[in-house]
Amino acid sequence: MLLIRNSNLVDWRRSSRTTCDILIDDGVIKKIDSKIDCGDADIIEAKGLVAIPGIVDPHVHLRQPGYEWKETVESCVLAATSGGVTSLCAMPNVMPCPDSVENYHYVRSFQKDTVIRVLQSCSINQNLSGRRNDWKELHEAGATVFTNDGLPVDRNGDMTAVLWFSRETGVLVAEHPEIPEFEKSLGNTEYAVICRDVILNERIGGRLHLQHVSLASSIDFLKRAREKNIRFTIETCPHYFAETSEGLPDGFYEVYPPIRTPDDLKAIRWAIVSGLIDIIASDHAPHTLEEKTSEVPAKGFSGVELLFPLSYTALVSEGLLSLQALTKLLTFNSSNLLGINPARLEEGERADIVLFDPNESWVVEESSMYSKGKNTPFLGKKLDSKVKYTIASGKIVYPFTGESV
Repeated sequence: MLLIRNSNLVDWRRSSRTTCDILIDDGVIKKIDSKIDCGDADIIEAKGLVAIPGIVDPHVHLRQPGYEWKETVESCVLAATSGGVTSLCAMPNVMPCPDSVENYHYVRSFQKDTVIRVLQSCSINQNLSGRRNDWKELHEAGATVFTNDGLPVDRNGDMTAVLWFSRETGVLVAEHPEIPEFEKSLGNTEYAVICRDVILNERIGGRLHLQHVSLASSIDFLKRAREKNIRFTIETCPHYFAETSEGLPDGFYEVYPPIRTPDDLKAIRWAIVSGLIDIIASDHAPHTLEEKTSEVPAKGFSGVELLFPLSYTALVSEGLLSLQALTKLLTFNSSNLLGINPARLEEGERADIVLFDPNESWVVEESSMYSKGKNTPFLGKKLDSKVKYTIASGKIVYPFTGESV
C-alpha cells in the first residue's frame, strides 16, 4: 500500500483548499480523507504539493522500432513519467509502419511491460501514403486510432472513406492538417486541409481529430464550424502558445507545422481559454543534435516531459487558465479522445496521480531531460512548476530508483 499525506487535490471537477491523504492499494485509490492512519503503507509526505490526475498525451513519437538512435520506448517512457504522463498514444511513423495486422503486433511487441499505458495508432494508408490499409482488420486486431501522422491524407476519397469508417466503428481519425512540401512556398496549408476535412465531416459526422493546430486563420474557421455543430476535436501544442527561448541553433526552431507569428500565438491562447481547443499534446518528436544542426535540419521537438510544466507556466502562471481547466485539457479530454477511462482523484478509481510543486522554479537544460533527443526550443527557459512524483497504476514510476526529489 501507498499513502500520500497532506496534498491538495485538483482535477477538472474540483480544487481542494484543504489538505487530504490518499491511500492506494492494488493499483486503485482505496480512500481519500483528511487524515488516514495506515501503519504498513509506504509514505509520501506531500505537504506543499498538489495532486492532479495522470496526464494523457495523445501525440507522441516513440521512434522504436526503426529509429532507435533518436529514441526508444524505454527512454521515452522515462521522459514521459518525469513529466507526469501516465498514458500516451504512439504515432505510426516507425519502421515497419503499423499498416497491417502483422506490423501492428510487431510494433506493439516493443511496448510490452511499460510502466505506463501506451496505445499504438495505425496508419490510414500503407507506409503513410500508399493505398488504403484494411482498417477493419486493424480495428479487429485492437487499433482504435488511425493517422498518417507527419502527412495529411492527400486523397479526398481516402479521407471520405476513413471518416465513414470512423462513424461506423467509433475509431479516431487524427489528421496532420498541413502539406509539408508546399508549406514553405505557399504557407497556410494547415488552413486548406482543415477546411477540406471539416467540410467533408459536416456531411459524414465521423470522429475527426485535428492535430497541432497553429494558425489564427484555422481558429477563425473552426470557431464558425463549431457553431454549426460539426463534429471534430482540436489539439494544439505548447510551442504554439508558449514563447520559445532565444539564441539556439536555427534547427531547434524547425517543426511541422512551423512556429507561427505572435498573432497566431495570441489566437491559439484565445482558443484554449475560450474552450474551442479541446486538447493540449506534446507532438514529442526527438532527434539527435546532428540531425537538428545539419544543413537541412530534422523537423520536430522533444516535448513529452515538458508538456505539463510548459502548459502550467504559459497558461496557469500567467493567469489565463485555472489549474482545474488545465487538467481538463491534459487529462479528461485527452482520455475521452483515446477512449480510455479518465484518471480521477476518487475512491475506487485507477491510481494514476501526479504530485507537483507549484512553487518550485527550474530551468530547462539538456542535463535535466530524459529523452534521447534534447531538441527543444525551450532550452534555457525558466518554468514555474516541478513534477515530484508520478504514480501509475498505484506504483511510483518517478522519481526513478536511486533518485531523490
